[in-house]
Amino acid sequence: MAKRKNWFSLFFTNYLGVLNDNFLKTLACFICIAWVGKENESMVVTLASAALVIPYLLFSPLAGRLAKIYKKRKIVVWAKFAEMLIMVVATAGFLTHSTGLVLSSILLMGLQSALFSPSKYGLIRDIGGEEGISYGSGAMEMFAFVGILTGTLMAAFLSESVTIPVLCVILFGVALFGWLSSLTIRANESEPMKESHETLNPVKFVKDMFVRALAFKGLNLVVVGLATFWFIGSMIQMVLIVYCRSDLGMNDSETGIVMSLAAVGIGAGCYLAGVLSRRDVELGLVPYGGITTGLTLLAIFVFDAHGVTFGVLVFLAAFFSGMFKVPLDAWIQANVKGRELGDMLAYSNLITFLFMLMASGCFGGMTMFFDTKYVFIFLAVLTFAITIVLFSCVEEVRVRFKKFRLKN
Repeated sequence: MAKRKNWFSLFFTNYLGVLNDNFLKTLACFICIAWVGKENESMVVTLASAALVIPYLLFSPLAGRLAKIYKKRKIVVWAKFAEMLIMVVATAGFLTHSTGLVLSSILLMGLQSALFSPSKYGLIRDIGGEEGISYGSGAMEMFAFVGILTGTLMAAFLSESVTIPVLCVILFGVALFGWLSSLTIRANESEPMKESHETLNPVKFVKDMFVRALAFKGLNLVVVGLATFWFIGSMIQMVLIVYCRSDLGMNDSETGIVMSLAAVGIGAGCYLAGVLSRRDVELGLVPYGGITTGLTLLAIFVFDAHGVTFGVLVFLAAFFSGMFKVPLDAWIQANVKGRELGDMLAYSNLITFLFMLMASGCFGGMTMFFDTKYVFIFLAVLTFAITIVLFSCVEEVRVRFKKFRLKN
């Protein structure tokens, strides 16, 4: 019972943080577009997405150090307190109709998220032990994507029906409850290191971590696999905002429903992957998840899906991608021991958000020269490619895939 309560405190704290990230970002996309004009729609979406990403590129080494030399729970609590202050900045931006100030608050949320990300994910093993890694990783991601769903839906529906002051109160209220929830987290942490000599230079940090990761066979490719997942996820989120409104003629509420289907799909896929893995790390799910995700994205393009069919295919693509992601997360947790996990999670974050920044640029470039629909076939090909690379080059993926087929 105590472990279950500790799990919930961590999951709920993470849920509220992800909710506020997406509530703020989606509000910015919907409200700021009205301020700057529809012709600048893609630019606002791109900048809002990039603002959450850039801090991870600059401050992931610092985040890894914090997770090594301080109690991870303490870092989470302080980060959630800082979120309330950031919501004050967002409130000022919305009340003064300042797109720059709103985007600055998103940038600060990205910084806050970057600094405590290795700590919150590092707590999974501290709470659940080795046998709880797959379940904890799957459930953590499920709660995160439910947070994306909630934040996106709230922004889509409330942006049209609620005044800006009320929206600002909601932003601050979610941050307050997130901080209160963080105070209830309990974990069996190892003693922090007294000091850490890892570089804070992001470029040198990546180089050093790449070399250190070579000691764990397949780790660098697993990190790239996770980063590619988030590249694809970021582009899907951006393309849905533009494609649903411009190409399919949906309003904000309908667009929010489709985006929510994607969040529900990923959350369900993540949770199922954790359940199917039982107390093990089931890399055998990765090929299944990757190939089926690619096929559903390809179907959206080939069949020129609209309406209910489009929504179902978006849900299925998201669902199968969740089954691709969780085993890779759990593998890192299971194979990197002790406080070194903080550095490796920071390394994974930095690479992931480098890919997400690239996704923002790629989306902006593609929509300048091609119809938005072509993003789907590009992502399908990319999904097939990373799945083939992981299957071909990471021996444990092949071995676990064969065992999983025989077992099921």
